[in-house]
Parts: sequence; structure tokens; C-alpha cells
Amino acid sequence: MAAKAIREATGKNLINRKLSVGTKAAKCRFVSITENTNWIDIVNEHSWLKTERLVVKPDQLIKRRGKLGLIKVNADLIAVQKWIEQHMNKEQRIGKAIGKLKTFIIEPFVPHKSVRFFLHYCLVLYTVLKTVLKQS
Repeated sequence: MAAKAIREATGKNLINRKLSVGTKAAKCRFVSITENTNWIDIVNEHSWLKTERLVVKPDQLIKRRGKLGLIKVNADLIAVQKWIEQHMNKEQRIGKAIGKLKTFIIEPFVPHKSVRFFLHYCLVLYTVLKTVLKQS
């Protein structure tokens, strides 16, 4: 079976759409940012951006973003905006590839204890196809 990599925001949108009403799981809170983002509109629509500590990172299928210094953690909105401004459309070298960062994701910072292991998760969605055979 073939797999297709998707952006983190796309995965979170899928999860939010598929969560059943009344489930105990919380919907993912996040904002996608591009060069065309209107910050005033985004902040008005997502008031938690003003009151909570935040995490910001590129949303462009980059492995090991943390090791590459491409994640800003436990920041306020002003620090997040400055960080995005410093990285938006700037040339980056990742391994042998060179490109520009154009899409970012901001989400609430959730503090957690240091652990000696990391949990990596993979979400796999299947579409079930039913075939009906007719015999004449």
C-alpha cells in the first residue's frame, strides 16, 4: 500500500473532522501561517494566541525540525511573529536540499516532563471500497 506524506495542519484537520461529537478527545487547536496571513484576522479568530504560550514550526515535511533549530517553544505571540518573520521565505539548507520556508503552524505549548524516550505516532486512514459484482 502506498503512503503519502501530508502537512501537519492537514493531519490535524483530518483528526478534527473525524472526531465524533461527545468524544473525550479534544480537538486540535492550531493556526496555519503563510506569507499572505493577516495577523489581525487570525488573532481575532483565535483568541488563545494572545493568552497562551505557543509553539511555532515550519509545516513543510521537514524531518528533525527540532534538531535543526526550526521550532520555537514556549513563546508569546510577539516572539512567534518575530520568529516567523526571521524564517519566512528565507533560504534554508536541510541536508543536501535548499529551499524556502513558506508555511508555518502555531499551536498551544503543552509543558511536559522530560522523558528518556520519544513517542512517535503515525496516523493511517483507509478508504474502504466495496465492490458489488453482478452476474447476468
